[in-house]
Amino acid sequence: MHASMGVFLTVFVERKTGSLWYGGVALGIYEALGVAGVLSAGTLSYWMGRRRVLFWALVTAPVAILLFVFTSGVVKVAMLMIAGFTVLSTTPVMLALVQETARDNPSAANGLFMMVSFAARSFAVVIVGAIGDAAGLENMFTISALVGFTAIPFLLKLEH
Repeated sequence: MHASMGVFLTVFVERKTGSLWYGGVALGIYEALGVAGVLSAGTLSYWMGRRRVLFWALVTAPVAILLFVFTSGVVKVAMLMIAGFTVLSTTPVMLALVQETARDNPSAANGLFMMVSFAARSFAVVIVGAIGDAAGLENMFTISALVGFTAIPFLLKLEH
């Protein structure tokens, strides 16, 4: 979901509206709400629990992306905002989980987490782009959202 929204959002909006400006505004909205999500997710996960916040984000983000793709007007903008807030909010919570799990070596765990995240997202951009070229951006966003749901079983396997 990170790769599809962060890299291909402007192209998708430009193709739908004919305006690169709208694409830039959409990315700005997405990223601005993403900053709000990143800044609040860590604190929320401290109060509510890491798993609960991740679960909420991993359920809400795919639904918001699907509704963003298949709606219009105010609903589309609202879903873009929710997608930005939820998709981007997962990283600090996962980083907190990694650091809590690796109490003896949190710096090494942080570095490893960031390395794996960067490599995985780089690979995901290529895959998502290929799907977008082959099946169209609308289908790519749909597939991306549906794949996002597959993280939930892994989250449920985490220890409390």
